[in-house]
Amino acid sequence: MTQHKTLGIVDIGSNSIRLVIYELHEEGAYRIIHEDKYAARLSGVVEPDGTIQRSSLNTAVTILRQFKATCESYQTVDIRAAATAAIRNAVNAAHIIEWLESETGLTIECVSGDREAYYGFLGVIQSIELTDGFVVDIGGGSTEITVFRNRERLHSVSLPIGAVNSHARYGGEDEWTEANEAALCSEVIAALQDQDWIREHPGLPLVGLGGTMRTLAKVEQKRIQYSLPITHHYEIGKDAMENIARSLPYMTSAQRKKVPGLAKDRADIIVPGVLILRTVFRLIQGDRYVVSGAGLRDGLLRDYLASGQPAAPDALKDSIRNFLHFGPPIPQKRLKHIYQDMLTLYTALQGAAPDAAEERILYTASMLHMAGKQINYFRYTQHSAYWIMNASIYGLSHRETILSAIAADYHPKKRTPQLIQKHEDILNDSDVQLAHRIGSLLRAAEAMNRAESIATMHAHKEKDSLQVMLTCTDEPLLELNGLEDAVKDVQEAWGVTLKHSIQQASKG
Repeated sequence: MTQHKTLGIVDIGSNSIRLVIYELHEEGAYRIIHEDKYAARLSGVVEPDGTIQRSSLNTAVTILRQFKATCESYQTVDIRAAATAAIRNAVNAAHIIEWLESETGLTIECVSGDREAYYGFLGVIQSIELTDGFVVDIGGGSTEITVFRNRERLHSVSLPIGAVNSHARYGGEDEWTEANEAALCSEVIAALQDQDWIREHPGLPLVGLGGTMRTLAKVEQKRIQYSLPITHHYEIGKDAMENIARSLPYMTSAQRKKVPGLAKDRADIIVPGVLILRTVFRLIQGDRYVVSGAGLRDGLLRDYLASGQPAAPDALKDSIRNFLHFGPPIPQKRLKHIYQDMLTLYTALQGAAPDAAEERILYTASMLHMAGKQINYFRYTQHSAYWIMNASIYGLSHRETILSAIAADYHPKKRTPQLIQKHEDILNDSDVQLAHRIGSLLRAAEAMNRAESIATMHAHKEKDSLQVMLTCTDEPLLELNGLEDAVKDVQEAWGVTLKHSIQQASKG
């Protein structure tokens, strides 16, 4: 029987204290089963002399005790607690750790700035298929910046400048002044003046972590009425971010609280957050902003599961592996056959192998098109599409996510056109044809794998005809029955005539 255990990760940040509980299985699969947070704002209790008094930790102690009790109720085998900038930068950091440990019974790691940058990098690299970029993690008490090339970390720096402590230093009672905005930006520039590598990699994406980046993504999505309200892997252009950074500081606090997508408890610290982000973006000469929903806690998990093996080899396959492990009991051998048959058909029809993005769509659609069976068998394709669109699958862009979902629930006369129209703000004009082509191939491949009679399938195109050779171990009655409708969709989507022939597999 498969063994599983639970792990608790507690992130004692400068703004919030967060808890995530994971269910882990011996094969390496994992999923979140509980999450909680409390905005303790430890950066705000630092004294003028740089210390944090024991009496100022009462709230943090209470929250940590409650998080520990929650972990115990889930029977966690281990709790990994990590404290970041507010505590590590305090003059009496060692005493703070001792106080918290004695009051809560937790073992707490005081994470260095470089280690925090490393954990953030791990979180990004396992969740987004970017080869090169800058990771910028803006917390309450610090900002970590990392550059990576070929998915390897080259340089990192941690600045003691965050959203909470910057607001305490520069934020006014309500609106920001131009002088205070300039002072904060100048501090960031001065802190990075000796980091030559910051300016040596122009034109790369800035991957933002943390609440500032997620909040800005929500604000922009609300502004443009974006059709997929998922922040992970959402991209924001330079001009859009400039507009946000120019407007938020000069709103009153009451006005910011009414901005769609901006949570009221971030109405104050969002201003220093966006100013820090924009300043770093200008220094690195970035080309766009990319939001990562994975960060420090995900990096801590990766380090726990595979210390010394910093990144999942393939973010998409690792993410789908996790779902299939916890999903409905579907034979993965059949799913892989469907994927291979889709590749064979696509390559024959297109005259070339799919590009990287198309292959990710083919893989996701084929491996997850039955996912909805866990919710309701009789409408599983619709549930599969919803799950794909809302699960923040790692390794996919939003466009790839939508196309994968459309293919999983392919109904060319009704639901497919409706989904395409709903998400026309994300899709390209050419994606209408692509959606029909991939969806029709999935239906054909699914039909050919309805039973176990077809051993192999080969396909080649001759002018306007697709010739499909099926090698069978038995008469493929079920498969041919399913192909009747699927063939019509393939012919219409690809503008070909599909002809199939059958040969008996050799015995022995």
